[in-house]
Amino acid sequence: MKLPIELKMLVPGYQARWRRSYACMLAEINKLAPRLHYGDDAGTPWIELENGPRFYGFATEKANREVFRLLRGALPAEIPESHFRLVKDCLNRYIYPHMRPDLKPAGYSVETMFGFHGQHKDAIADQPEHVRAALNEAFRPKDDEIFIDCGAFLGFGELRIAPDVRKGHLYAIEASTVCHALLNRNLTYNAVTNATALHRAVWKEETELELERGIAQGNTLVEEVHKGTSKERVRTISVDGLVEQFMLSRLDMLSLTLNGAEVEAIEGASKTLRTLRPRIRLAGWYSRGGTKIWQLTKAQLEKSDYRVYVGPRGNVMALPREHLAQVP
Repeated sequence: MKLPIELKMLVPGYQARWRRSYACMLAEINKLAPRLHYGDDAGTPWIELENGPRFYGFATEKANREVFRLLRGALPAEIPESHFRLVKDCLNRYIYPHMRPDLKPAGYSVETMFGFHGQHKDAIADQPEHVRAALNEAFRPKDDEIFIDCGAFLGFGELRIAPDVRKGHLYAIEASTVCHALLNRNLTYNAVTNATALHRAVWKEETELELERGIAQGNTLVEEVHKGTSKERVRTISVDGLVEQFMLSRLDMLSLTLNGAEVEAIEGASKTLRTLRPRIRLAGWYSRGGTKIWQLTKAQLEKSDYRVYVGPRGNVMALPREHLAQVP
Protein backbone atom coordinates (compact mmCIF):
# COMPACT_ATOMS: atom_id res chain seq x y z
CA MET A 1 0.00 0.00 0.00
CA LYS A 2 1.32 3.43 -0.94
CA LEU A 3 1.77 5.68 2.08
CA PRO A 4 0.10 9.11 2.03
CA ILE A 5 2.49 12.01 1.60
CA GLU A 6 1.60 13.26 5.09
CA LEU A 7 3.04 10.07 6.63
CA LYS A 8 6.11 10.09 4.39
CA MET A 9 6.93 13.59 5.57
CA LEU A 10 7.05 12.37 9.15
CA VAL A 11 9.92 9.97 8.38
CA PRO A 12 13.18 11.51 9.66
CA GLY A 13 15.35 12.73 6.81
CA TYR A 14 12.77 12.01 4.10
CA GLN A 15 12.34 15.61 2.96
CA ALA A 16 16.08 16.23 3.23
CA ARG A 17 16.78 13.31 0.86
CA TRP A 18 14.31 14.70 -1.68
CA ARG A 19 15.90 18.13 -1.50
CA ARG A 20 19.33 16.64 -2.11
CA SER A 21 17.98 14.74 -5.12
CA TYR A 22 16.36 17.92 -6.46
CA ALA A 23 19.34 20.18 -5.67
CA CYS A 24 19.90 21.15 -9.31
CA MET A 25 16.25 21.91 -10.01
CA LEU A 26 15.88 23.85 -6.79
CA ALA A 27 18.87 26.00 -7.74
CA GLU A 28 17.51 26.56 -11.24
CA ILE A 29 13.99 27.38 -9.99
CA ASN A 30 15.38 29.87 -7.51
CA LYS A 31 17.26 31.59 -10.36
CA LEU A 32 14.21 31.58 -12.62
CA ALA A 33 11.47 32.56 -10.13
CA PRO A 34 12.30 36.30 -9.81
CA ARG A 35 11.70 36.64 -13.57
CA LEU A 36 8.25 35.01 -13.55
CA HIS A 37 4.69 36.28 -13.39
CA TYR A 38 1.74 33.91 -12.82
CA GLY A 39 -1.80 33.89 -14.10
CA ASP A 40 -4.79 31.85 -15.21
CA ASP A 41 -6.89 32.26 -18.32
CA ALA A 42 -10.28 30.52 -18.09
CA GLY A 43 -8.79 27.58 -16.20
CA THR A 44 -5.54 27.36 -18.17
CA PRO A 45 -2.54 28.39 -16.06
CA TRP A 46 0.22 30.48 -17.55
CA ILE A 47 3.57 31.87 -16.52
CA GLU A 48 5.31 34.76 -18.20
CA LEU A 49 9.00 35.63 -18.26
CA GLU A 50 9.85 39.24 -17.62
CA ASN A 51 10.61 40.69 -21.08
CA GLY A 52 9.98 37.21 -22.48
CA PRO A 53 7.27 34.86 -23.70
CA ARG A 54 4.14 33.65 -21.97
CA PHE A 55 3.75 29.88 -21.52
CA TYR A 56 0.33 28.24 -21.35
CA GLY A 57 0.36 24.73 -19.96
CA PHE A 58 -0.94 22.16 -17.53
CA ALA A 59 -1.84 22.70 -13.89
CA THR A 60 0.14 20.75 -11.32
CA GLU A 61 -1.10 17.15 -11.16
CA LYS A 62 -1.02 14.77 -8.18
CA ALA A 63 2.57 13.52 -8.57
CA ASN A 64 3.99 17.02 -8.88
CA ARG A 65 1.80 18.30 -6.04
CA GLU A 66 3.53 15.77 -3.80
CA VAL A 67 6.95 16.92 -5.03
CA PHE A 68 5.93 20.54 -4.40
CA ARG A 69 4.95 19.77 -0.82
CA LEU A 70 8.22 17.91 -0.19
CA LEU A 71 10.28 20.79 -1.57
CA ARG A 72 8.10 23.67 -0.40
CA GLY A 73 10.46 25.03 2.26
CA ALA A 74 13.28 25.25 -0.30
CA LEU A 75 11.17 26.75 -3.11
CA PRO A 76 10.55 30.46 -3.66
CA ALA A 77 7.44 31.37 -1.67
CA GLU A 78 5.82 33.17 -4.61
CA ILE A 79 5.40 30.01 -6.74
CA PRO A 80 1.78 28.81 -6.50
CA GLU A 81 1.34 25.06 -6.15
CA SER A 82 -1.00 25.19 -9.16
CA HIS A 83 1.86 26.50 -11.36
CA PHE A 84 4.72 24.33 -10.08
CA ARG A 85 4.50 21.85 -12.95
CA LEU A 86 4.48 24.72 -15.46
CA VAL A 87 7.67 26.15 -13.91
CA LYS A 88 9.32 22.72 -14.25
CA ASP A 89 8.20 22.46 -17.88
CA CYS A 90 9.66 25.90 -18.55
CA LEU A 91 13.03 24.72 -17.26
CA ASN A 92 12.95 21.36 -19.05
CA ARG A 93 11.70 22.64 -22.39
CA TYR A 94 12.46 26.37 -22.73
CA ILE A 95 15.52 27.17 -20.64
CA TYR A 96 17.05 23.81 -21.61
CA PRO A 97 15.21 22.69 -24.79
CA HIS A 98 15.59 19.26 -26.43
CA MET A 99 16.76 20.85 -29.67
CA ARG A 100 19.71 22.58 -27.99
CA PRO A 101 21.92 19.83 -26.52
CA ASP A 102 24.57 22.46 -25.86
CA LEU A 103 22.26 23.87 -23.18
CA LYS A 104 22.03 21.90 -19.95
CA PRO A 105 22.44 22.52 -16.22
CA ALA A 106 26.11 22.53 -15.27
CA GLY A 107 27.97 21.49 -12.16
CA TYR A 108 25.57 18.87 -10.79
CA SER A 109 25.80 15.09 -10.56
CA VAL A 110 23.05 12.93 -12.03
CA GLU A 111 21.99 11.99 -8.48
CA THR A 112 21.08 15.63 -7.76
CA MET A 113 19.15 16.22 -11.03
CA PHE A 114 15.77 14.69 -10.21
CA GLY A 115 13.01 16.52 -12.07
CA PHE A 116 15.07 17.03 -15.22
CA HIS A 117 14.68 14.84 -18.29
CA GLY A 118 17.02 12.09 -19.42
CA GLN A 119 18.74 14.16 -22.08
CA HIS A 120 19.71 16.79 -19.50
CA LYS A 121 21.31 14.13 -17.31
CA ASP A 122 23.10 12.60 -20.27
CA ALA A 123 24.13 14.86 -23.16
CA ILE A 124 26.76 12.30 -24.27
CA ALA A 125 28.37 12.63 -20.87
CA ASP A 126 30.78 9.72 -21.38
CA GLN A 127 32.47 11.30 -24.42
CA PRO A 128 35.75 13.21 -23.99
CA GLU A 129 35.32 16.92 -23.39
CA HIS A 130 36.63 17.91 -26.83
CA VAL A 131 34.11 15.57 -28.53
CA ARG A 132 31.22 16.94 -26.44
CA ALA A 133 32.27 20.49 -27.27
CA ALA A 134 32.41 19.69 -31.00
CA LEU A 135 29.00 17.96 -30.90
CA ASN A 136 27.46 20.90 -29.07
CA GLU A 137 28.81 23.24 -31.72
CA ALA A 138 27.57 20.99 -34.54
CA PHE A 139 24.05 21.05 -33.03
CA ARG A 140 23.97 24.79 -32.33
CA PRO A 141 21.23 26.43 -34.46
CA LYS A 142 22.17 28.78 -37.30
CA ASP A 143 19.94 31.68 -38.27
CA ASP A 144 18.70 30.22 -41.58
CA GLU A 145 18.14 26.59 -40.54
CA ILE A 146 15.07 24.41 -40.98
CA PHE A 147 13.93 22.21 -38.08
CA ILE A 148 11.34 19.47 -37.75
CA ASP A 149 10.42 18.84 -34.12
CA CYS A 150 8.47 15.60 -33.73
CA GLY A 151 6.79 15.44 -30.33
CA ALA A 152 6.77 19.21 -29.83
CA PHE A 153 4.46 19.01 -26.76
CA LEU A 154 3.44 22.59 -25.85
CA GLY A 155 5.90 24.41 -28.10
CA PHE A 156 8.18 25.75 -25.38
CA GLY A 157 11.17 24.57 -27.43
CA GLU A 158 9.86 26.46 -30.44
CA LEU A 159 9.56 29.63 -28.35
CA ARG A 160 13.23 29.26 -27.41
CA ILE A 161 14.61 28.24 -30.83
CA ALA A 162 12.57 30.60 -33.04
CA PRO A 163 14.80 33.63 -32.31
CA ASP A 164 17.86 31.51 -33.15
CA VAL A 165 16.54 30.73 -36.67
CA ARG A 166 14.94 34.03 -37.66
CA LYS A 167 15.65 33.40 -41.35
CA GLY A 168 14.71 29.73 -41.06
CA HIS A 169 11.62 27.83 -39.94
CA LEU A 170 10.42 25.35 -37.33
CA TYR A 171 7.81 22.66 -37.99
CA ALA A 172 6.29 21.51 -34.70
CA ILE A 173 4.47 18.15 -34.88
CA GLU A 174 2.26 17.03 -31.97
CA ALA A 175 -0.10 14.03 -31.75
CA SER A 176 -2.24 14.90 -28.71
CA THR A 177 -5.25 17.12 -29.41
CA VAL A 178 -4.95 18.80 -26.01
CA CYS A 179 -1.22 19.42 -26.32
CA HIS A 180 -1.54 20.61 -29.91
CA ALA A 181 -4.17 23.18 -28.88
CA LEU A 182 -1.80 24.57 -26.24
CA LEU A 183 1.09 24.47 -28.71
CA ASN A 184 -0.93 26.59 -31.15
CA ARG A 185 -1.97 28.91 -28.35
CA ASN A 186 1.64 29.49 -27.28
CA LEU A 187 2.82 30.20 -30.82
CA THR A 188 -0.12 32.51 -31.54
CA TYR A 189 -0.05 34.46 -28.27
CA ASN A 190 3.69 35.06 -28.58
CA ALA A 191 3.42 36.01 -32.28
CA VAL A 192 5.94 33.41 -33.47
CA THR A 193 5.87 33.75 -37.25
CA ASN A 194 8.62 31.28 -38.19
CA ALA A 195 7.02 28.17 -36.69
CA THR A 196 4.21 25.99 -38.03
CA ALA A 197 2.24 23.56 -35.86
CA LEU A 198 0.74 20.35 -37.26
CA HIS A 199 -1.59 17.94 -35.46
CA ARG A 200 -0.23 14.53 -36.44
CA ALA A 201 1.46 11.53 -34.84
CA VAL A 202 4.80 10.68 -36.45
CA TRP A 203 5.04 7.09 -37.71
CA LYS A 204 6.48 5.17 -40.65
CA GLU A 205 3.50 5.81 -42.92
CA GLU A 206 0.21 7.68 -43.23
CA THR A 207 -2.61 5.85 -41.47
CA GLU A 208 -4.79 6.14 -38.37
CA LEU A 209 -3.73 4.68 -35.02
CA GLU A 210 -4.71 4.74 -31.36
CA LEU A 211 -2.73 7.17 -29.22
CA GLU A 212 -2.34 6.03 -25.62
CA ARG A 213 -3.09 9.15 -23.60
CA GLY A 214 -1.75 9.91 -20.14
CA ILE A 215 -1.02 13.08 -18.18
CA ALA A 216 0.40 15.98 -20.22
CA GLN A 217 3.26 14.55 -22.35
CA GLY A 218 2.56 10.94 -21.34
CA ASN A 219 1.23 9.96 -24.78
CA THR A 220 2.47 7.27 -27.17
CA LEU A 221 1.56 5.13 -30.15
CA VAL A 222 3.42 2.22 -28.56
CA GLU A 223 1.36 0.53 -25.85
CA GLU A 224 4.41 -1.50 -24.79
CA VAL A 225 6.09 1.72 -23.69
CA HIS A 226 3.16 3.32 -21.91
CA LYS A 227 -0.40 2.20 -21.24
CA GLY A 228 -2.56 5.30 -21.14
CA THR A 229 -5.68 6.02 -19.14
CA SER A 230 -7.60 6.73 -22.36
CA LYS A 231 -7.15 6.54 -26.13
CA GLU A 232 -7.39 9.03 -28.96
CA ARG A 233 -7.65 8.18 -32.65
CA VAL A 234 -4.96 10.10 -34.54
CA ARG A 235 -3.79 10.54 -38.08
CA THR A 236 -0.15 9.70 -38.65
CA ILE A 237 2.48 10.98 -41.02
CA SER A 238 6.05 9.97 -41.82
CA VAL A 239 9.07 12.27 -41.79
CA ASP A 240 9.30 11.79 -45.57
CA GLY A 241 5.62 12.79 -45.74
CA LEU A 242 6.32 15.95 -43.71
CA VAL A 243 9.15 16.92 -46.04
CA GLU A 244 6.84 16.41 -49.01
CA GLN A 245 3.88 18.24 -47.43
CA PHE A 246 5.96 21.29 -46.54
CA MET A 247 7.89 21.09 -49.84
CA LEU A 248 11.25 21.19 -48.08
CA SER A 249 14.42 21.20 -50.13
CA ARG A 250 16.47 21.57 -46.97
CA LEU A 251 16.31 20.08 -43.48
CA ASP A 252 19.04 20.83 -40.96
CA MET A 253 17.68 19.34 -37.73
CA LEU A 254 15.33 16.45 -36.97
CA SER A 255 14.26 16.07 -33.33
CA LEU A 256 12.38 12.91 -32.27
CA THR A 257 10.83 12.72 -28.81
CA LEU A 258 8.09 10.18 -29.47
CA ASN A 259 7.87 7.96 -26.38
CA GLY A 260 8.80 4.79 -28.22
CA ALA A 261 7.89 5.52 -31.85
CA GLU A 262 11.39 6.75 -32.77
CA VAL A 263 12.07 3.43 -34.51
CA GLU A 264 9.14 3.84 -36.90
CA ALA A 265 9.94 7.53 -37.38
CA ILE A 266 13.43 6.66 -38.64
CA GLU A 267 11.96 3.93 -40.86
CA GLY A 268 9.67 6.54 -42.40
CA ALA A 269 12.53 9.00 -42.96
CA SER A 270 14.62 6.94 -45.39
CA LYS A 271 14.39 9.39 -48.31
CA THR A 272 14.97 12.40 -46.04
CA LEU A 273 18.07 10.81 -44.50
CA ARG A 274 19.39 9.93 -47.96
CA THR A 275 18.81 13.29 -49.63
CA LEU A 276 18.60 16.08 -47.03
CA ARG A 277 20.98 14.67 -44.41
CA PRO A 278 19.74 16.44 -41.24
CA ARG A 279 21.48 16.11 -37.91
CA ILE A 280 19.34 14.11 -35.49
CA ARG A 281 18.62 14.06 -31.80
CA LEU A 282 16.31 11.43 -30.37
CA ALA A 283 15.25 9.91 -27.06
CA GLY A 284 16.54 6.34 -26.94
CA TRP A 285 16.01 5.25 -23.35
CA TYR A 286 12.75 3.29 -23.71
CA SER A 287 12.73 -0.36 -24.80
CA ARG A 288 10.97 -2.20 -27.59
CA GLY A 289 10.78 -5.97 -27.30
CA GLY A 290 13.49 -5.94 -24.65
CA THR A 291 15.92 -3.89 -26.76
CA LYS A 292 16.70 -0.25 -26.04
CA ILE A 293 15.51 2.20 -28.67
CA TRP A 294 18.99 3.69 -28.94
CA GLN A 295 20.28 0.30 -30.08
CA LEU A 296 17.54 -0.08 -32.68
CA THR A 297 17.86 3.45 -34.06
CA LYS A 298 21.66 3.37 -34.02
CA ALA A 299 21.58 0.38 -36.37
CA GLN A 300 19.03 2.12 -38.60
CA LEU A 301 21.00 5.35 -38.80
CA GLU A 302 24.32 3.65 -39.46
CA LYS A 303 22.75 2.01 -42.52
CA SER A 304 22.09 5.54 -43.76
CA ASP A 305 25.77 6.43 -43.26
CA TYR A 306 25.36 8.37 -40.02
CA ARG A 307 27.82 8.49 -37.14
CA VAL A 308 25.79 7.89 -34.00
CA TYR A 309 26.80 9.09 -30.53
CA VAL A 310 24.95 7.49 -27.61
CA GLY A 311 25.17 8.66 -24.02
CA PRO A 312 25.04 6.38 -20.97
CA ARG A 313 21.32 7.09 -20.45
CA GLY A 314 20.30 6.52 -24.08
CA ASN A 315 20.46 10.07 -25.43
CA VAL A 316 21.20 9.85 -29.17
CA MET A 317 22.91 12.47 -31.33
CA ALA A 318 23.66 11.58 -34.96
CA LEU A 319 25.48 13.34 -37.77
CA PRO A 320 25.92 12.44 -41.44
CA ARG A 321 29.41 11.04 -41.89
CA GLU A 322 30.30 13.73 -44.43
CA HIS A 323 29.89 16.28 -41.61
CA LEU A 324 32.32 14.55 -39.28
CA ALA A 325 35.06 17.08 -39.89
CA GLN A 326 33.19 19.08 -37.24
CA VAL A 327 33.59 16.32 -34.64
CA PRO A 328 36.74 14.35 -33.71
